[in-house]
Amino acid sequence: MVYLGNQIQALNDYSREAICWLGVKLKGRKTKLNSTGYSCGNPSCYSCEKSNIRSGIDQAFRDLFTEDIMKKLIESKPKELKDLNDTLKSQFTSLRGKTAKDFKENANKIFVKSGYSDWFSKDETLGEKWNYRLARLLNIHTCTYCNREYVFVIRNPNKGKGMVSQFDHWFPKNDYPLLALSFYNLIPSCGTCNGIKASVKLDLDDHLHPYVHSNISNAYQFSFLPKTNKENYIVFKNNNSMFNTKGIDTVNALNLPLIYKGHSDKELQDLIDLRYKYSDNYLNILLENTFKGINISKEERYRLIFGIEIEEDNYHKRIFSKFKRDIINQLLSIKN
Repeated sequence: MVYLGNQIQALNDYSREAICWLGVKLKGRKTKLNSTGYSCGNPSCYSCEKSNIRSGIDQAFRDLFTEDIMKKLIESKPKELKDLNDTLKSQFTSLRGKTAKDFKENANKIFVKSGYSDWFSKDETLGEKWNYRLARLLNIHTCTYCNREYVFVIRNPNKGKGMVSQFDHWFPKNDYPLLALSFYNLIPSCGTCNGIKASVKLDLDDHLHPYVHSNISNAYQFSFLPKTNKENYIVFKNNNSMFNTKGIDTVNALNLPLIYKGHSDKELQDLIDLRYKYSDNYLNILLENTFKGINISKEERYRLIFGIEIEEDNYHKRIFSKFKRDIINQLLSIKN
């Protein structure tokens, strides 16, 4: 797993347009005939000038959203998002005849169907769909959860389908449709992890969040155990007492042991062969003597030899960085 940081620049760029889009969809554009409508005050803002109110939304639901609430809904961190969702639902259901089902249906109409499925994933009004724009702003190169698949942003020059990360909703949009457009609830991931995560419900009390826990990559450790004399398999170890078992519990919830199982006889075996097949200290020879006499850093040696990054902040740049670093460290620690 990879820590995503605060991503302030990406947050600001995304928030500015997301709030305007949401404001107009809930309140309508501010005009002479609609003085209570929404406007950010920027005459060149497409949403405020060209977009229209979303029909079919309960007025009592619309009334929940002041400008301050809309801003919080887009920009708040996960704990505050969960609390805001619960507060707004409680306010709505306290009204006569309004139910939790009504709240969810209204939220789904505007935040999931109009918002995430259309505006975020399909709308090219401003030249590029927001899923591409957000992925480019975040600049995360591998899946946040598994670090074993690249999630590059590649546009098709002929405007056909390109390549972009999927965005997992940490609070699932099926259960929390209100949070479908919230910045810190959109996690860049590969298709495999997003598919697995769709059936998993995580919570902040028992699991780690990539926008909350800065030490998430060190909360667990890759290791291996022998299966036979010629076979080994990858295991995960709890590695950080400050999180208790949150790290390994999150790993298991995301099914990373199963996802990595197929790499036991490939990437794992390759590293083990380097340690044992060629000479007793072949890994050390590679790392210490290959570039002898050349002024080259430890990070550069690992990158050139193994194709990985060894600094936690850079794990996302190359696949298998966390996995290979942990395994190599274990192999180097084994005495003859």
